[in-house]
Amino acid sequence: MVYGDFVRNEELKKKIIKIEFGIEESEFTDKIIVTPLPVEHNLPDDFEKRLEDIDIEYKWIKSEDRLLKPFKGNLYVKKNNRSGFVIFTGRGLIDFTERIRILCLIENIKEILFLGSAGSLDDNVITGDINIPKYAIPFEDVSSWYIDISEAIPKADEHLLNRILELSSNAKVNIHSKLHATVPFPYSETKEFLEYLKGIGVATIDMEVSSFYRITNYYGKKALAILRVSDMPLSSYHFFSEEYESWKKGKKEKALEYFFEIMLKFFGIV
Repeated sequence: MVYGDFVRNEELKKKIIKIEFGIEESEFTDKIIVTPLPVEHNLPDDFEKRLEDIDIEYKWIKSEDRLLKPFKGNLYVKKNNRSGFVIFTGRGLIDFTERIRILCLIENIKEILFLGSAGSLDDNVITGDINIPKYAIPFEDVSSWYIDISEAIPKADEHLLNRILELSSNAKVNIHSKLHATVPFPYSETKEFLEYLKGIGVATIDMEVSSFYRITNYYGKKALAILRVSDMPLSSYHFFSEEYESWKKGKKEKALEYFFEIMLKFFGIV
């Protein structure tokens, strides 16, 4: 089987979508969320109980891909006539780019939120803060394998950005909308390179967002990345002290609370 031909073969496309996500193409909702981390790692520990407490239906749908199968899978939530999927794409630039491209070929899907983590290079964007970048500088060229690159610095959909910022107005975490950059691999980062990025105004870095913006823009999807700051690689903090780890845990819990709230608001469930 020549897998890349699925873009021209409707039957093969349907089969690949079912294998990768465990969901029939026709079942996808107009709004979805994607995450390179297992879905449950991006939500509070008790989120399933909380969904039940407010009468929100949910179910887990396993991918048929052998690398994704060991995880809980993709999350479907529904209340009344509002629903949405949270899709686990797998971690890293290559796996993520492959799967976001497949999702962008599904006509039903109109809007896509990305929930992920990032490192901060900006002293004013600290662990536990949220960055919602309008622009993502690409230091990767994986996405160019699939599409003709028409923009030097890919960006989010401005209307979706403004809507999410409005929905975040009462958030209990610090929200920023600062310049972001994507690097291809964690071990490609050196102190000199990160200092250079900081010097040109980059606030946060990750391994997927520029590809996300490039691919979604190319296929005409409205897209926006929301990033939880998980660490500060240039910081002078002692990262292995008990005091720091306790503080970091508390900040992470607040950020995951925000992810939970924005998920439900984005789907229109609350």
